[in-house]
Amino acid sequence: MDQGPLHFGQLSWPGSDRQRKRWWERKVTSLLRKARLPIAVQRSFDHRLDMVSLEQVNNLYLLLTSVLVGKVPGAVVELGCHTGSTTTVLGQILQNHEQPPAMHVYDLFDGAWSTEESVLDRFRANHAAIGLALPHIHKGDVFSTVPSELPDQIAFAHVDLGVGGDHDLHYRLVTHALETVHARLSPHGVLVLMDYHVPGLTVDGNDSNPGVRKACDAFFLNKRERVITLYGGPCSHGFVRKK
Repeated sequence: MDQGPLHFGQLSWPGSDRQRKRWWERKVTSLLRKARLPIAVQRSFDHRLDMVSLEQVNNLYLLLTSVLVGKVPGAVVELGCHTGSTTTVLGQILQNHEQPPAMHVYDLFDGAWSTEESVLDRFRANHAAIGLALPHIHKGDVFSTVPSELPDQIAFAHVDLGVGGDHDLHYRLVTHALETVHARLSPHGVLVLMDYHVPGLTVDGNDSNPGVRKACDAFFLNKRERVITLYGGPCSHGFVRKK
């Protein structure tokens, strides 16, 4: 149900408090400026702990909102969600919309979060913590769940399939995602790609998963669309709008 405009500052996600300036950081920065020292004090982005940057959250907010306002038909899907950092962001945007489309997430949900909690348990707990309904959850290998469990029509897709240092596996995962999702993406639908990095264009981004660009450049070589780089702060980001 539409609850009025959703402001970026109202969004929260696991670990979002780590990226917002604390009062003393603002105070010290203010004092430095008064002393005519062009220095800002802020906690640095930790790629081991912070799953998504403020800039990437803003990109997701703007791109998903554009799809909703444009009434692009289809579901919202996320391939790779782990404990739900970006899922909760997308969910809050959808929850604020009058007639939100269905959301589907796909992940192995593998690996222990703690001695007592699984990744999927943490995913659910993160949604509960902000009063957010769970999306449709598809647990398993993406090679098996996609495309068999994909919606027939997709309006917005977020692909974040990083697997650490195995660049060949990551390349194959992203290629599989592109081949299956792009075919079901509605005209004017949006495909967002985590970790898409182009040296010199991504500005401050980190080339943490080079398989993304390799897979995208090969896939879109003979397509009408091209991947557009986004500013992701300390992270890399790109998107495609279906023609």
